[in-house]
This record gives sequence, structure tokens and C-alpha cells, in this order.
Amino acid sequence: MKKLLSLLLVVALGYALIPSLTEAAQQRVAIRLGGRFCKFHIIDLAASLKRVSGVIDVDFEAIRGNVIVVMKAGQVNPDHLLSAIRQVKGDGYYCRGEMNGEPGRIEN
Repeated sequence: MKKLLSLLLVVALGYALIPSLTEAAQQRVAIRLGGRFCKFHIIDLAASLKRVSGVIDVDFEAIRGNVIVVMKAGQVNPDHLLSAIRQVKGDGYYCRGEMNGEPGRIEN
């Protein structure tokens, strides 16, 4: 019994200390934002982008006038991101996005 507990402890520590091998690599893409009064609706933009399957996080602070989208590598269609941005609109305002280059490097 003591050997079994020792083995379980070693396995548990191994999982805690070693990053998961099943984690998907991540990609980043910068999307230039435009549209009438769009910059005032970043909460709505963030919510819309995070609803896209495969999106992990969004960052509006890194590059002024852009959103950096962190996503699972190879699992997000860029057109879906642009569509999510276009869906953010209301009375007197609208948003649009334009890819600012290709998706960035893949990170583990």
C-alpha cells in the first residue's frame, strides 16, 4: 500500500510540474479595427470574438487601434473572426476589422 501511495504521489507531482503534452499550440493575429465609434465598444467586441470556437483570449492594449486574438493554432478560420467583429453594431455605430498581416508564430 505504501508503494502505491508513493507511486501516486510521484505521478501527481509529475503532472503538476511538467506542462501538459496535450495542450494545443497557440497562434496570434492582429486585426486592425475600424468603423464608426467601434473603439467605444471593446467589451462587445471581446465578447463576440471569444464566442468564436478556438479563440483563447483577446488583447486591445498591445497595439493601438488593433485587437490581438490568441487562438488555438490551425483551428480558427480568420473569416470567422472578421465576421464576429462585423456583428458588433448598433444604433449609429458599427465595427469592421482588417487582418494586419498573417497569423503570428505558433507558441507552445
